[in-house]
Amino acid sequence: MRKIMLVIVAMTFGLAQGVLQPAQAQDFPTRPIALVVPYGPGSGVDILAREIAQKLTGIVGVPVVVENKAGATGNIGTEFVAQAKPDGYTLLLSSNSGVIYQIVSKTRFDLSRDFAAVAFAATLPYVVAVPPALEAKTLAELMALARANPGKLNYNGPVGSVSDYLGSILKSAAGAEMVMIPYKTTSDAQVDLLSGRIQVWFTTATSALPLAQSGKIRALAVTSDERMAKLPDVPTVREAGVPAMHMDVTFFFLAPAGTPPDIVQKLNRAFAQALESKDLQDRLSTQALAVKIGSSQEVKAHVAGELAKWGKILGSDAAR
Repeated sequence: MRKIMLVIVAMTFGLAQGVLQPAQAQDFPTRPIALVVPYGPGSGVDILAREIAQKLTGIVGVPVVVENKAGATGNIGTEFVAQAKPDGYTLLLSSNSGVIYQIVSKTRFDLSRDFAAVAFAATLPYVVAVPPALEAKTLAELMALARANPGKLNYNGPVGSVSDYLGSILKSAAGAEMVMIPYKTTSDAQVDLLSGRIQVWFTTATSALPLAQSGKIRALAVTSDERMAKLPDVPTVREAGVPAMHMDVTFFFLAPAGTPPDIVQKLNRAFAQALESKDLQDRLSTQALAVKIGSSQEVKAHVAGELAKWGKILGSDAAR
């Protein structure tokens, strides 16, 4: 009899759990949602997160707030979300940078294993920029300058970032030594570029665009397939003779592994609704960002594909 009662209790508990789980998803959200940006304020990814958060707030009915947790090439913010409660209230805005960092570093997290894919956000090219006072007016002239002055040209990092990767490709193409200076935020690197402490700045088009348009920096090339409409005179890296530097950064949202699928799908629909908004698309386009929409399964496949691709590119077996 005791065994029968235990079985009945277990079955009842299981049924209750099955009833409660959809109810949790149905009621979600009931409190603020945090979008964690693993970089400092003012970066391209920070601007993207804030634009989406503003639109998303009106859709989900609760405040959507951006939390900047910069440091260790995005590692601090990424680990924070990986260890957060899997309830849909803490999300990470990641990108190719997170993929590259996982491959080149011994991270304790895995973007495929420790996260649930939620939604895409946008795509964005990088820009190769220099101070206007630097003699180089083209990418070819920059490489020639680097060869003539080995070890005297500095560019921004940190190790494992897209900037570091692009700098490595440029050094290889030029056959010259350049020095990578690690920065915690792109804003810090920007300050040093404008003051002449570094000579080459690899940054998102969002960060570069206003400075290039005002003449405070000279954009030498963009990493996209086509020239940017807002910088029509700036060639692509392919046109400039360094096709290996071609890349577009894709941003995507992740939740901690174990987040209920119903909540993931509810978030995916909310992000899609936000990104389909014409006014949001217009605002993002002024920042050189193009929205990207897809299912959570497509995001999952994208992350896995990027890990495999960059693992081969970077010659590492760290892609998992």
